[in-house]
Amino acid sequence: MARRSIPGSNKRKQPATKARSRKPSSRQTVHKQDSNKHHQLADRPQTSPDLFLNATSTSMASALPIWEASSILTQRKDLPWSADPNGKLCYTKEVENGKGAALFWVTEDLEHDYPATLAGAAALAVIDAFDIRAACMHLIYAAHATQLDQPWEQEFVIDDRQIEDYLGLKKRTDKNRQQKLALIKEIAQQPCQITTFISWPAQGRARGFTISETRLWNMLEIQHHYDSDLFSNQELVGLTFRVKAGYWAKYFLNEEGRAELSTYCQTSILSKVLLADVMRVWQQREGAARLMIWLLFKTKIDMKHSLSVQTLMEIAYGPQKIEAARLDNRLRSKLANTWDEDLLVLHDRGWHLHFHSETYYPEIQPFAFGRSNHSRPRSFFEQLLSAQIWISPPDSLTQKFITPEIISRPQVQQTVLPVEAQCSLTGTEVRTLRNKKGWTQRQLASLTGLSQSLIQLIEKNQRTITRENQEILERTLKGEPGDSTTS
Repeated sequence: MARRSIPGSNKRKQPATKARSRKPSSRQTVHKQDSNKHHQLADRPQTSPDLFLNATSTSMASALPIWEASSILTQRKDLPWSADPNGKLCYTKEVENGKGAALFWVTEDLEHDYPATLAGAAALAVIDAFDIRAACMHLIYAAHATQLDQPWEQEFVIDDRQIEDYLGLKKRTDKNRQQKLALIKEIAQQPCQITTFISWPAQGRARGFTISETRLWNMLEIQHHYDSDLFSNQELVGLTFRVKAGYWAKYFLNEEGRAELSTYCQTSILSKVLLADVMRVWQQREGAARLMIWLLFKTKIDMKHSLSVQTLMEIAYGPQKIEAARLDNRLRSKLANTWDEDLLVLHDRGWHLHFHSETYYPEIQPFAFGRSNHSRPRSFFEQLLSAQIWISPPDSLTQKFITPEIISRPQVQQTVLPVEAQCSLTGTEVRTLRNKKGWTQRQLASLTGLSQSLIQLIEKNQRTITRENQEILERTLKGEPGDSTTS
């Protein structure tokens, strides 16, 4: 299937402003600056609707190409890249036990419709330069694409002001305006450096298909908006991006085609808080940032089965670090400490951690979760790698997305409020019920999968009980029907 040529792609518009020959008075200067500012805002093209208008979450494309591209932008060289038959560096993700596959390459070319993909050191240099914050831009693109009826044919337009808001950059004081614009431009282009070929097998009654190599995202145009300073020098004050999804969207973001069993339409929920969390922690806690983005997709398709710590560590730190830790006691201890700290970061940001009692023993759990002292038992590392854990997303990612139109309807609010009111168990009641059972806080933590520190905070009424934890505690402490934990 040949890719469609996009007329007028990658044009650059840089409007020029003539400098005035005579120096204006201070009053004229102020008026001129304001006039230019309003004129410049009027010249900006109309953008697509804001993603989080009157809401904290929005829908987002979550099909396999989107998930794997997120992994490329976050895990970079830690993924199993290999040379394809043409010698180009390629990352392959099998589908349906090898019946199909999605292949990904990288390119430096952002101008042409059919970019040359890279091999060897050139490809590795591009991959190594990928920024985790570009994965946030990739998720923003995936959310904008869901707002279109036919995203493989329609474009969306976003500007620096929207991106600043989405990523929480407005509050950043460590970067000036020019530095923020430079960062936005860089991370906005990186998702467009990924190309993909997809061979999708038939699944049930749904037909299989093949998508020829195409860009994941097409950067059709970057508009640079300028203003004049006091000395009539041109200064960049804004950026506008015209973007269009690649041809993959016709097969993975096509509601009409899904009804005909010829395509899919896979969406998830993107939380504005998640974007802000990744932007906050990525530099100091890269492993936690990687996990947040990967789990955003994983928990969408599977929340029933536990995950091995080794799998999660490979995502957070890469397989090479794990193998190096196996051979070096100092690295082993350092990596285990980093893992514990990253779990605490997830917990503090609303992710729910449930340790498998038969494999993730309290003695190897993070300190203040299950472990009561700083030391770990001998041979703990192999036990840790084989341990199982459930990590479920924050409530903002599990609640069904509600559009502003739905929020405005009184009957919906009437149905939502009673659900919240059901969470009535207090910390004092938790402590009373636990004491009646004769359990310690540590025993309750082991039975519920909640951390001991969390239970301690709950009993002191220093931590609000979420709806999910409410249900877990009631089943365990009150022995509700259908519960086997306390039997």
